[in-house]
Amino acid sequence: MSTNRVGRLSADVGSLAFRVTQGLYYYERPGIHCIEANNGDGAEFYVYLPVGIESGTFNLGLGGQSPMIIHVTGNSEAELHPGKLELTVGGDAQFSGSFSGIDADGLAVENGSFRLELQAAV
Repeated sequence: MSTNRVGRLSADVGSLAFRVTQGLYYYERPGIHCIEANNGDGAEFYVYLPVGIESGTFNLGLGGQSPMIIHVTGNSEAELHPGKLELTVGGDAQFSGSFSGIDADGLAVENGSFRLELQAAV
């Protein structure tokens, strides 16, 4: 089940700016944390982080146990590969990071960053 969580995600995609500041969708699948950002104009980013991942710098890969970032527009889902993710797990947010790369459609994604706040205690 997806929950709307406090967070933000931004990136420069070619000459376009992608910005989501009013929350992110978060859910878990077996073995993976899923973060989704939808800008309301037909573009999205998906950030997939393996369960148990720790803070560090990662090369974005194609499947496996690598973190994945996917850029979605219309009917196209294009994974960033090659790309790089600098990730912080824990601290004052559940996940935060910065990323860049080239998506599978050949678009340069630069100045990417995201932050998923800790879930408030009930």
